[in-house]
Amino acid sequence: MSTNSDHCVKTCDVLSLESIRSTLIRQEETIIFALIERAQFRRNTIVYDKAGFGDLGTPLGSKESNEKLSFLEYMLIGTEALHCRVRRYTSPEEHSFFPHRLPLDGQKNLPDLDYPEILDEEASKVNFNQILLKKYQETVVPALTAPGDDEQHGSCTLCDIAALQALSRRVHYGKFVAESKYRSDPEGYQRLVDANDADGVMKLLTNSKVEKTVLRRARLKAATYGRDPLLSASLQMEEVTSENTSIVAAAAASAVVAAIEATSGEEKQGKVDAMVIEDIYRNLVIPLTKDIEVAYLFRRCGKDPPEEFAPDRMSIDKEEKAATVLNEK
Repeated sequence: MSTNSDHCVKTCDVLSLESIRSTLIRQEETIIFALIERAQFRRNTIVYDKAGFGDLGTPLGSKESNEKLSFLEYMLIGTEALHCRVRRYTSPEEHSFFPHRLPLDGQKNLPDLDYPEILDEEASKVNFNQILLKKYQETVVPALTAPGDDEQHGSCTLCDIAALQALSRRVHYGKFVAESKYRSDPEGYQRLVDANDADGVMKLLTNSKVEKTVLRRARLKAATYGRDPLLSASLQMEEVTSENTSIVAAAAASAVVAAIEATSGEEKQGKVDAMVIEDIYRNLVIPLTKDIEVAYLFRRCGKDPPEEFAPDRMSIDKEEKAATVLNEK
């Protein structure tokens, strides 16, 4: 089949440094919609319990293993095994939660893509999905969902997988951001890493103004996307104006109402509490992204990152624990 080259986009263009900022903003919609979808189901803690459904066996297409799995882990491993065969994990922006369970023959159903060599080869191996999965189950799900069980275990698990994959892609985009920042000041980052100054690296890459904008945007989007449109207003306006005009006006009215609710601090009026989404960004997405950036920059500069930036923990946990100890004293 012939294609018009004017209508085609190369992979190297999609992953160029210039496209990263807009990509991060677009990922907010993916994450928020995925979290809204998960919020419609009860907590269903049984799907996260390794003993919840007994021995589930080996997920289809994955490596054999004797490890005991929760229903979520079973579904996620099987999903990753399938996605591996269509080259998902050959992309530098995708990371498996269970790389040791991916099929040995890997992707073989599609031709390889030409990815631009943006990231440092060794530093790009950073993968923080271990702590992301833990935090998602321990903090995100309880904050997002009503307690109890609705027996919709398959449906809620599919929503979990969509949310986890979207969150993973977002936080690991920190590697592209870190590479861009490194290129803007390689000597500055090398000097800090040589001194083992993780706090200095964190301070250099932190932009508080941008973080505040991200938090506000996430809260506003959650308030907007999490409520039904004002159809009654649209129907009333159709009596005095055109259908297109009434739809635009109703959409604008819905957005205004959502913005007021998002900034008022009142209890949620839609499908999800916008303040919960903001908290997920504040306490998980942003700090985990920055941990990944620090870990990447240390490896980029030829050193292992400090232990608080290991892939099975978050650096803010150490800070919170230290603060708790001081308060107890």
